[in-house]
Amino acid sequence: MAMKNRLTFAVLGVLTLGLASGCSSVWQESYQPYAAAPSLPSGEAAVVREIPWERMEAALREQEELLASTDVHWQEWDEDQRRDANTKLLKALQITEDPERVHLIGVSSFRTTDSVKPWDGDLASFAHKKGAHYAIWANRYMGKAETIVTRTVWSDSNDYISYEDGGGTNRRASRQRSSSADVPIVVEKDETGFTAFFLRVD
Repeated sequence: MAMKNRLTFAVLGVLTLGLASGCSSVWQESYQPYAAAPSLPSGEAAVVREIPWERMEAALREQEELLASTDVHWQEWDEDQRRDANTKLLKALQITEDPERVHLIGVSSFRTTDSVKPWDGDLASFAHKKGAHYAIWANRYMGKAETIVTRTVWSDSNDYISYEDGGGTNRRASRQRSSSADVPIVVEKDETGFTAFFLRVD
């Protein structure tokens, strides 16, 4: 498949596959590769940019409308159709590079109730490793989601012991003990969806 086809293919993936569950390294765990590329040189940093989710959603819907408006399957589109679709998507992502030079490396799309900070360096590091010059991301609030968390529950109990004192008299005494157990609890948390496009400029 020609490289210029892959931007459209990635949009199809985001539209049809939805969001995957995130794990500890969410960008890597949800990553869908579309092209292999060498890592960026050590002195060259990947650019991480946020765009409003409304803009990314509009771009995805525009691509979906392009796919639905023609009787020709996108894999059979001519060069002009592919170029038009790619140009519109890159414009929505606010990429001003020549569309003929921009290649898609991959896409990450996931939802999570954990705190994700795309600016903390993890996204930039992952983009650099994958050889992407740009990581363009957006997020949106998904509502409440049930998740399981572990809570430590403490309980007190009394033990009774019998003993013989120094005078030979049997006596009885109580002793308090505290114990803990980790208990899974279902709670509701805010859920956020993230989508990031990884782009390389050649």
